[in-house]
Amino acid sequence: MIVGVGNLPRNLVEKLRMYVDDPRVLINPEFFDSKKELVNRRYNKYVEKVYRYRDVIIAAIYPDYLYKDVYKLCDLPIIWIFPIHSLKEFEIGIPSCVDVVGFAADPRYRDYTVTEFVEKAKMYGYKMWWLGASKREIEIATSMNFWGLDVNTGSTGLSFRKISSPEFPEYFAQFLRKVANNEIKTKVLLQWI
Repeated sequence: MIVGVGNLPRNLVEKLRMYVDDPRVLINPEFFDSKKELVNRRYNKYVEKVYRYRDVIIAAIYPDYLYKDVYKLCDLPIIWIFPIHSLKEFEIGIPSCVDVVGFAADPRYRDYTVTEFVEKAKMYGYKMWWLGASKREIEIATSMNFWGLDVNTGSTGLSFRKISSPEFPEYFAQFLRKVANNEIKTKVLLQWI
């Protein structure tokens, strides 16, 4: 599984890069998601950052609700993940350069269930990405054969105190490797769906 790690404090990113040597783990900016700009629909600023880091970005979130490639993002050699907020977006038309569709973990940003999303993504031939996965959601995404997901420090399920500890970077690196290896699986998948 591909694991994206978004914005984190610089010192944590540096330590993660020392501990993680796995091409399936993409640490910002290799995985690019500037959520602040996307949520506020400041697409110009987001695109400016994408072009600034285009030589190191491997996978990035495509701007929400942009069905036409007005910013020429499809010209960039980036794996684009298109966030799906409504199942109607599959019919509206997703930009041609998108091979991966994103499941919005937060139900406030979607009008569908994970089962409906998986059915539509498979029907249209897209790989699936879980946007902002918690530990439990990682288990579900793994069980449902998602191609990738993005996580943050909270995805570990640990307390803030443990996340702030000096040992955390090494633990987080180990956690990222386990996610990439599909070693986190749920026993109660059907209960959540």
